[in-house]
Amino acid sequence: MRRSAPITPREWRRVALFAALVMVFTTIPYLVAWGTAGHDTRFGGFLFGVEDGYSYLAKMRLGARGDWLFTLRHTTESHDGALMFLPHLLLGKLAAPFVPVDDPVLPDALAILYHAARVASGWLLILICYRFTAEFLPSRRARWLALILITFGGGLGWLLLLVGAKDWLSWLPLDFYLPEGYSALILYGLPHLALARSALLGGFLLLFRALDAPTAPWRRSASAGLCWAVMGLAVPFYVPVVYAVLGAWGLAAWLREGRFPWRLFRQAVIAALVPLPMLIYTGIVFLTNDVFGQWSAQNQLPSPHPLHYVFGYIVLALPALAAFGWAWRRGGRGDIRTLLLVGWLTAVPVLVYLPINVQRRLAEAVIVPLSILAVAGLRLVVQSRRARRWATVAVLCLALPTSAILWLGEIGAALGQNPPLFWPDPMIDALARLDTAAPQDARVLTTREMGSYVPVQTDLVSYVGHGPETLDGERKNDEVERFFAGKMDTDERRALLDGIDYVFYGPFDPGASDPTWAEELHPIAAADDANLYRSYEVPHDAP
Repeated sequence: MRRSAPITPREWRRVALFAALVMVFTTIPYLVAWGTAGHDTRFGGFLFGVEDGYSYLAKMRLGARGDWLFTLRHTTESHDGALMFLPHLLLGKLAAPFVPVDDPVLPDALAILYHAARVASGWLLILICYRFTAEFLPSRRARWLALILITFGGGLGWLLLLVGAKDWLSWLPLDFYLPEGYSALILYGLPHLALARSALLGGFLLLFRALDAPTAPWRRSASAGLCWAVMGLAVPFYVPVVYAVLGAWGLAAWLREGRFPWRLFRQAVIAALVPLPMLIYTGIVFLTNDVFGQWSAQNQLPSPHPLHYVFGYIVLALPALAAFGWAWRRGGRGDIRTLLLVGWLTAVPVLVYLPINVQRRLAEAVIVPLSILAVAGLRLVVQSRRARRWATVAVLCLALPTSAILWLGEIGAALGQNPPLFWPDPMIDALARLDTAAPQDARVLTTREMGSYVPVQTDLVSYVGHGPETLDGERKNDEVERFFAGKMDTDERRALLDGIDYVFYGPFDPGASDPTWAEELHPIAAADDANLYRSYEVPHDAP
C-alpha cells in the first residue's frame, strides 16, 4: 500500500500554530462572557446548548465528589449508576484536589476546566485531521485547504437564514445544530466529541500502519482498537459507526479488487474486537436499567428531510463527487486507503436514516472524508491554476459563513447576559444555602430553567431540568408550571411532593409572588434576599 507524503517539522509547527489560533478564536466569546458578567451575575460557562452544557458540569461534579459511576442528575427516579461519561467524571476528579466539593466556587472551576479540556482536545483534533488528510493529499496547499474545510466548513444554512427560511421544512438548517456532521460546534463547545473524533481518526491512521507493517501488524491493529475504545468511552454509539465504516470500506475493496480483502479483514477484526466489550456493557446497561433505558428511548434525534442534507453538504459534495472516480482508480492500484473515503461517504446516507433514535448523529466525522475528496475533486476538474484559485475562493465563501455566524451569535449571547446563560448572585447564594442544609442527592422541585443548573451548583437532584435526561419531562414540566401557578388542588400537590424533598423558587417562577403552595412546607432560614429566592423543606410526615 502506498505511503503518504511525509509532513515536515516546519509543516507541523505551522499546523500546531494554526490549531492554537483556532482555539483562541473559539475561546473569545467565553472570555467576553466572563469579562462582562456584572458584579451581581455569574456566567454559567456555556453560550449554546446550555442544558447539555450544565449536564456535563453536573457529571463533572459527580467525579469531583468521588463518584466513579454516572447517575442522571436531572430526574428523581431511583436508579443504579453505570460506567458512562468517563471523560467528564475524570475531569471532575482532576478538579477535586484543588477545589473542595463544598466550595461555592466549584461550578466556576469546573466550567474553566471544561473549557481548558475543550481547547486541548480541539487543538489535538485539528492536528490529527491534518495528519489524516496527508494520507490522501500529497500537496501541502491541498492539505491546508482540506484542513480549513474540515475545521470551519459548513453548508448553505446561512443562505437559508438570509432568505428568511430559518425553519425551512420545519427544521433549522443542519449546519447550525449538528456537531457530528461538521467541526465548528465541536470546537466551540464540545470537548468529549473532539476527543472521540480524534480517537476515531487516530484508529484509522493506526490501521493504515497495520496494513503497511511487514511483521506483527496485529500490534498496530490492537492500538487502533484502543483508540476506538477511548472513542467509545466518550460516545458509546460511535463504535457501531466505526463498524459500519469498516464494513463499507471492506465492501468497496472487495468490489474494486474482485477478491476478498483478507488482509484488511484480519486487521479490521482485531481492531474492532477491542472496543466490543465496552459496547456490550453499554448495551446491557440500557437493557437492564429501566431508568437508563427510558432515557435512551426518549433521546430522539431523527434526521430531517433529505433536502436538508443536500443544502448542508452540496458545497463540498459536488467537487467530492468528481473525485470518486479518482479514489476508485487509486484504490485499484494498491492504495486501499482511498477506498475508505468512498465507502465512508457511501455509508453515511444509509446510516442517517436507519430506524433508530439517534439517526442524525450517525453522520459523525463525515466532514473529514468529504473535505478531502472535495479538494481532490477541485484539483481534478479545474486544471488551470488561476481558475482553481477562483474555484477555491468560491467554495470557501460558500462553506465558511455558517461558522462565522455561529461565532457572532456566541458573542451576542455573551453580551446579552440573560438566564440561563447568566445567573444572579442571589440565586447562587440561595442554592449554596440549600446545598448546605440538604443531604446529598436530595430531590429538588424547581422550574426547568433553574433545574438545569441545580445539579451544577449543588449535590442535589432536579425533578425537571433537561430534555432527554428528565424522564417523562413534558408531563413533569407541566406539573411544575401548574404547581407554581397555584393551579393544583391539595391532593395533586401532595401527590407531587410525595417524591420531593425540597422546593426552590425565585422571581423567574410563575406565581412566585404569591406562593400559596408553600402553606404546608417548612421554609429554610435565608438571608435578606430570601424574598427573591426561597427554599422549603417538604415534611413527608405531614398528613
